[in-house]
Amino acid sequence: MKYELLIRGRAKRDVRRATKWYERQREGLGTEFVVEVDAALQRIAGNPEQYEVVHREIRHCVLRRFPYGVFYRIGANKISKACATWLIVRPALILFYET
Repeated sequence: MKYELLIRGRAKRDVRRATKWYERQREGLGTEFVVEVDAALQRIAGNPEQYEVVHREIRHCVLRRFPYGVFYRIGANKISKACATWLIVRPALILFYET
């Protein structure tokens, strides 16, 4: 089954904010972060059920190189990315947005 990836405005802001932070740490690191996020999104789109459910219908894909995770849920032919968040933050504080 093919899925459409729907990225919420909040998730886009999360990624932009982290990208700017990483770029301030070292030139080019922000770009490397974006590449890593894109790779995670491709893995999710390729097989969204491969990642475990962490809360109700919410699944979680951990980035391989950065301490971030992509939280998402699978809907009818759509994958909704709720947020990309720093994993060191308490996961209980993450808010999920319904589609």
